[in-house]
Amino acid sequence: MLMSRKSNAILPDASPIKRSASYRATIWCAILLLTLMGLSYGALSAMIGTWSSVATYNHGFLILPISLYLIWMRRWELAVLEPEQEPRALIPLAAGAALWLVSAAAEVVTLQEVAVIGMGLSVVLFCFGWLITKRLAFPLLFLFFMVPIGDFLIPPLQSFTANFSVNLLRLSGVVVFRDGNLIQIPSGMFLVAEACAGLRFLIANVVIATLFCYVAYVRWWKRYFFMVIAFIVPIFANGLRAFGIMYLANLTNNRIAVGADHVIYGWGFFSVVMLIMLAIGSVFADRSAMRRVLIGAAAEQLSGLRQPRPKPWRNILATVAGMIVLAAPFYSWAVMRPPIAVREKIPEAASIASTWPRLPSALPDWQPRFPGADWTTRYTYRRSDDTVDVFVAYYEYQRRGAEVVYYANSMADEKAWWPFESGTAMVHQGSNLVPSRVDDLTSSTSHRIVVWWYWVDGQITNSTIRAKILQTRARLFGGNPAAAVVAVSVKYDRDPADAIATADRFLRDSTPWDEYLAGLNHR
Repeated sequence: MLMSRKSNAILPDASPIKRSASYRATIWCAILLLTLMGLSYGALSAMIGTWSSVATYNHGFLILPISLYLIWMRRWELAVLEPEQEPRALIPLAAGAALWLVSAAAEVVTLQEVAVIGMGLSVVLFCFGWLITKRLAFPLLFLFFMVPIGDFLIPPLQSFTANFSVNLLRLSGVVVFRDGNLIQIPSGMFLVAEACAGLRFLIANVVIATLFCYVAYVRWWKRYFFMVIAFIVPIFANGLRAFGIMYLANLTNNRIAVGADHVIYGWGFFSVVMLIMLAIGSVFADRSAMRRVLIGAAAEQLSGLRQPRPKPWRNILATVAGMIVLAAPFYSWAVMRPPIAVREKIPEAASIASTWPRLPSALPDWQPRFPGADWTTRYTYRRSDDTVDVFVAYYEYQRRGAEVVYYANSMADEKAWWPFESGTAMVHQGSNLVPSRVDDLTSSTSHRIVVWWYWVDGQITNSTIRAKILQTRARLFGGNPAAAVVAVSVKYDRDPADAIATADRFLRDSTPWDEYLAGLNHR
C-alpha cells in the first residue's frame, strides 16, 4: 500500500494495466510533443527571441515553469486517475496543424505560436483523456500567455493616455497644447510614445491577476469581476502616471519626473497599484480555493471516483496523431520552399515608362523604410511645374522579416518626415481606376502626399488584409512569389487634393504598374 504524505490517504496499488496505460500515454505524449517542438523550432525561437528583446514580454520566461509547478502540485490527484486515449482530440489537433500551415504561409508568427501551443494541448488531451486534462485545464491554458501578443493595443492605449492626461492637466489649471501624441505645457514638450502606452504593465497585471484568480477564487463571478478590474485599472493608472509626470515636471520646472525619474516613478507607481489590487482581492478570497490549489484535493475524494472502463489503447490512432503533427511542416517543406537565388542588383528596366521626363539623378529627401526588401529604388519625374517622386520596394519572395506587410515598414522615416493622416483615394492604373492608400506626411517645413499600394501574386491591392491573403494563397498553392510596394509622392503647400491629382495624372500617363512589375518578375 502507498501512503500520501499530503493527505494521509491510503492509495491503492497501481494495477499493471494502469501502469501500462500511464507509460504508454506518457511515452506517446513525449514523442509527439518533442516532434512538434522540433518541427516548430522557427516559431519557438522567434517567441523566445521576443521574450529576451522586448521588455513587455519578459514574463514569457516564467510561464512554463509556473505551469509545470501548478501541474506538479496536483500530482496527488493525478496519481489515482488512469489515462485514457481521446480520439476526438485529433480534431483540434488537425485544426491547429491547419492554422500552423496557414500562418507559416502568411508569415504571421504570432498565429503560428498560438497554433503550436494549441497543438501541444491537443496532444495532452489525446494521450491522457478528458478526466485528467480537465484537472489540468488552468495550467495548460496558462501556457497561452507565452505568446507575445498585444502590440495592436498600443495605438488606442497611447490615445487614451494622451486624452486622459491632457484632461487632468486642464482640470489642474495647466495650459496645454496637444498635437496627436505630442503634449506641450509651459515647462516643455512631452511625447506619449509607444513605451508610455502602458502595455507592459497591462499585460503583466493581467498575467498576475489570472494566476491570482485561479489560486484565490472558486466562484466564477469573483473571477470575472477581478479580471475586469485587472484590465481596466492599469489603463487608468497609466493615464494618471502620465499626468503625474507632466504635472510634477511643470511644478518643478523639469527638475524631477523627467529622465531616469520618469522610469523609476512609473514602475514604483505601478508596483503600488498592483499590490493594492492584490491586497483588496485577497480579502474576498475563497479559502477553499487556496487550499485546493496549494495543498491539492484530498486523494481519498478521488480514490472512489468512478472512471468509465478504459478503452484499449490504439497505436493506429497514435500513429494518426503523429501524421497530423508531421503534415503541416512536411507540406511547408515540399511546396513552400523559397527560390534558390535572389537578385541582388536592380534590373536595368527598374524605372517605369512614362510620358513624363525622368530627372537623371534627383534624390528626394523622402526615404520610406522597408528594411527587408531585396532592392529598393527611387526616381523623380517632372512635367511643367509638377514633380513626383516614385519609390519601389521589391521582394523576390516574401519570408519572415521581408514582407510587404511588416511592422517595420513605413512611408515615413520619422527623422525628416512624420505621419500626419491616412486615407484612401481612387487613382488611375492605365485606363482603370483602382483604390490606393494615401498617407499625408509632415516635416518641419512642408507636407507630402504619398499614394501607394501593394502588388502581391500579380495583383494590386490597397488592403493589408488582402495583401496577406494573396501572400498566403501564393505560398500555399505555388503562385507568384514576388511582391512589391509602390509609392508615388508629391509635395504640397496648401491643398492635399491637388497633390493627389498630380500623382493621378502621372499614373494615368505611365505604364500600368501591374504590367511593369510583372515584367520585372520575368528573369
